[in-house]
Amino acid sequence: MARKGPLSEVRVIDLSQCWGGPFCGQLLGDLGAEVIKVEPPSGEVLRIDGWGKSGGIDILALNRNKKGIVLDLGTSSGMEAFFDLVKVSDVVLDNLRPDALEEIGANYKRLRNINPRVIYASIVGYGSTGPYSKLPVYEHMAEGITGMASICCEPGEKPIVQPFPLAEFTAGSYLVYGIVTALFEQKRTGMGRIVEVNLLDASLQFMTLLFQMIFLLGREPQPQGTRDPGVPVMGFYRCNDDNYIAVGPSWPRIARILDLEWMIEDPRWSSALTRVLNKQEMSDWLEKEGFSKADAEDWLDILRLEDVPSHRINTLQQVLEDPQVIHNKAEISMEHPEYGKVRAIDCPIKIIGAFEGEHAPPPTLGEHTEEVLKTILGYSNEKIARINKEQEGLRSQ
Repeated sequence: MARKGPLSEVRVIDLSQCWGGPFCGQLLGDLGAEVIKVEPPSGEVLRIDGWGKSGGIDILALNRNKKGIVLDLGTSSGMEAFFDLVKVSDVVLDNLRPDALEEIGANYKRLRNINPRVIYASIVGYGSTGPYSKLPVYEHMAEGITGMASICCEPGEKPIVQPFPLAEFTAGSYLVYGIVTALFEQKRTGMGRIVEVNLLDASLQFMTLLFQMIFLLGREPQPQGTRDPGVPVMGFYRCNDDNYIAVGPSWPRIARILDLEWMIEDPRWSSALTRVLNKQEMSDWLEKEGFSKADAEDWLDILRLEDVPSHRINTLQQVLEDPQVIHNKAEISMEHPEYGKVRAIDCPIKIIGAFEGEHAPPPTLGEHTEEVLKTILGYSNEKIARINKEQEGLRSQ
C-alpha cells in the first residue's frame, strides 16, 4: 500500500538534484504527497557519481517515497510529457540555477499558463537576483559566505567543513514550510505562487542567535570549539577518563555540584551579563577544577540526580543503539529492488493517526517511467516508445 498522509492529494514534480531539493521532496513524500522525481537519461548528479542506476548513499538517504521517471527535457517529447505533468500537478520543485528552466522554455510564466494552480518552489544559491545570483553554489560555499565555517572550530584553528549539508537541509526544510503555506493559499484562491528559499538566507536565519549578539552587544562571536557561543555553562566538557559530556544551562547549581561555590559570588560571573562576557573563562574553570576530577559516567549519574540537562557524546553507532532512539523508532527499513533491506532515518514530524502504509524505497533510475506516463497521463505504449526512441537517439549522437 502506498504511503498515505495529510498531503496525499498533492502531486509534486521534483526536478531537483543533490541535497536540499531532494530532502525537501522526501519530506513532502513522507507527509503523503505523490512525488515524481524527474531525471535525465544519465541520472541526476549523485547517480552519475559512480554508484550506477540505483544510486548510493545520497540517493538512498534523500529519495524515499518518490516515483522515479526519466525525461530528457532537451527533446520535444520529453518537454511535452513534462508540461502534461504540470497540467495535473500542484507543485514543481527544483534547485537549479535561476535561469536554468528559463533556458529550456519552462519558466514560471509558462508553467502558470499551463496550470494557474501550480506552485513553483525553488532552492537557489545566493538568491535569484543580486550580484551573486549567477554563481554556482554548493554547501561549502554557503558555509563560507554565512560565516558558519569561521566559528565552527576551535579558537585559533582553521575552519572546518560540516560533516553533513546543513545549509542545504536548512533550505529544504524551509521550502517545505513555504510549499505547505502556498498550498493552503492555493486551496483558498485556486492560484499558485513562486516560493523561493536560498541557501544564504536560510542559513542566516538558523544563525540568528549569533547575529543578535552583534546587534545587541556589539561583539562578534568567535570560535568556541566545545562551548556554546552565547549561553554560559552550556557545552561539552572533558572528564577524567578523556570522554566528553554535554551539559546544559544550570548556573548556579553546577558550581555547587562541582564544589566550586566560590565562583557564584565572583564578580566575573555574578550577573547575567558578566557571565555571558566571561563565559569562556567560566567554562574553563568548570572543566579544569570540576569535571576533570571524575569520569564521564560518574558525572552523568550525579547530574541526572540533580536534574541538570546532560548526556554523553555518542558515536554514530552508539546513537543507533541508544534506548531512546530505538523507542522513538527513528530508524526505519525498506525493501529495495537492488540492495534488499535498506535502513534509513525516519521523518521527525509525528502527526498521530495521520499516516497509513509503509515507506517506499528510493526509486532506481526511471523505475516508474512507464507507470507514470500510462496511469497519470494516459499515454499509449506507442507514444511511450516514441519518447524512448527520441531520448535514445539524442544520447547516441
